Amino acid sequence: MYAILKDRGHQYKVREGELLTVDQLGAKKGESVTFDTILLVGQDGGAVKVGTPSVSGAKVTAVVEEHVKGDKTIAHHRVRTNSLGRRKGHRTKFTVLKIQKIQG
Repeated sequence: MYAILKDRGHQYKVREGELLTVDQLGAKKGESVTFDTILLVGQDGGAVKVGTPSVSGAKVTAVVEEHVKGDKTIAHHRVRTNSLGRRKGHRTKFTVLKIQKIQG
């Protein structure tokens, strides 16, 4: 069984037992997270339920595995006329989830 869920502007295709990396959530490690906006639920080689816009009664339950940081992104700003330059770095924070159950 698989599902396509929507979370804060992103869509993810998930299966039970898979790990999913999403933008940082406020949940602590070991807590359960439920996603209610499910766009599609399908069986492997079977029926597919497509929502308009979401499948009613469907939900995906996941457990927070860990919080991680992504690779560092460097942004350069240079002003040509007076040899001024700035460099800033940024690391995006992510949450790793393990999909426990898909209902639909």
